[in-house]
Amino acid sequence: MNQAILKKLKSWRQQKADLENCELFRVFQNKTLEDIATILPNTKDDLFTIKGIKEKKFEKYGRDILDIINECTDSSERIEVEGETEPVLIQKQEQKVYSVSDFLNLVNSSLRHINIAVRGEVSSVKLQNHLYFSLKDKTDGSVVNCFMWANDYEMCGVKMQEGMEITIHGFPEVYKPGGKLNFRTSVIELVGEGALKKAYDELKDKLEAEGLFTEERKKQLPDFPQKIGLITSRNGAVINDFMSNIGRFGYHITFVDSRVEGITAVKDLITAVQYFKDKSIDVLVIIRGGGSLESLQAFNNEALIREIVKMPMPVLCGIGHDKDVPLLSYVADKAVSTPSIVAKEINKSWERAVDRLDYYETTIISKYEGTLRDSKYKLENASIQMKEFYENIFRKFEQYQQAIENFIANINQTIRHEKYKIQKLGELLATSFSRNLESVKDELDNFEKELHQNNPERQLKLGYSIVTLNGRVVKSASQIKKGDILISKLGEGKVQSEAQEIFNN
Repeated sequence: MNQAILKKLKSWRQQKADLENCELFRVFQNKTLEDIATILPNTKDDLFTIKGIKEKKFEKYGRDILDIINECTDSSERIEVEGETEPVLIQKQEQKVYSVSDFLNLVNSSLRHINIAVRGEVSSVKLQNHLYFSLKDKTDGSVVNCFMWANDYEMCGVKMQEGMEITIHGFPEVYKPGGKLNFRTSVIELVGEGALKKAYDELKDKLEAEGLFTEERKKQLPDFPQKIGLITSRNGAVINDFMSNIGRFGYHITFVDSRVEGITAVKDLITAVQYFKDKSIDVLVIIRGGGSLESLQAFNNEALIREIVKMPMPVLCGIGHDKDVPLLSYVADKAVSTPSIVAKEINKSWERAVDRLDYYETTIISKYEGTLRDSKYKLENASIQMKEFYENIFRKFEQYQQAIENFIANINQTIRHEKYKIQKLGELLATSFSRNLESVKDELDNFEKELHQNNPERQLKLGYSIVTLNGRVVKSASQIKKGDILISKLGEGKVQSEAQEIFNN
């Protein structure tokens, strides 16, 4: 890595950032400068191999970078770089002979540093992919040809017409194919209060006809917002006014610095708004102080207004104004006049919550005190009732105790009396049982005799028999058929026989 070239690149970047009023990284990041100092590109194609350099970056800064590298490599001086133990020797080369193209590139690179504003009268206009126009001096008829990219022209929101007076911002350059001097225009602004007012009224009527000012289209500010996106200039009293009034509830604020003065602030504002488009925030805040219609031109720009309309989150606008309200305030979801009021709007739901908390605190304490009073009364009443209840229990206990003592006093006599009754009952039971037992024994003896007399087996011993057929007693000869097998039970044993003849009475 060539430290001498890196040092010059960083110095050049600082100058560019100061001229453009932007952060260093918006020109080039450190890594990009280090890659340039390492690769030492000599052509446009060489530059495109470095990450962070595309067509737009090359158009804006490419010639400067190549010139710095050529200047360093053409120099014969020794450059002592901070941090190097030895001086860095840059070899001297022969004086370079430029081609016409390289010469014009060198001229344009030098002219690019002249970022100025020019005022004049439009003498011709041609919009063909990009804007071509001429600017004439009304005093002596001097003319300068101007060029402007179509997207920059659209962003300015000015409708170019011959004869109108404008101020343009940009830098001079030589158009290489024709060798003519042009003015590369980045911003156009109208001159005169009348022209600005006319453009303001025309755009206001257009946006109003589209319904962009209606309340139905606008989003409500959320209750209890926490994440806030803030767009304004870091310089001036506006941001201090806002921050001194917003810092009570611990918000998470994401701040993007942007120019807010005049038409030249449009690009910064649109870039800042687009940065927040996909960010997770609860509300987007855009603020600046008051001013004239001319100084508030950026907030009457159609491109910026349409970016605001497309934002997914509510937009809170605090742009100070005198008689003409900025058009951005009409399309914002909520618009107030000062940054301090913006802060109050954001704090409003939190303030209401604090007020409700104070009310709830007072109400809770009041209700708690009332509950304590009620509880105290109930406890005292319950204490009296419990005292009466237990006194009643103690009285009943004494009554029961006396009754038990009386019962115990009489229980011995009762026990003796009952014991006597039980003793007599036992004797009576024993006598009755003995008598019944004898009666039962006599009846059993009689039953035994009767059973003995009627026992069929006793008849068998006398010579009788019992004939059965298939297990059933035969009582009549008609129950038997010839050939039936009969079983005859005798006093001792059994006989099986076959019926050969049957004789019926």
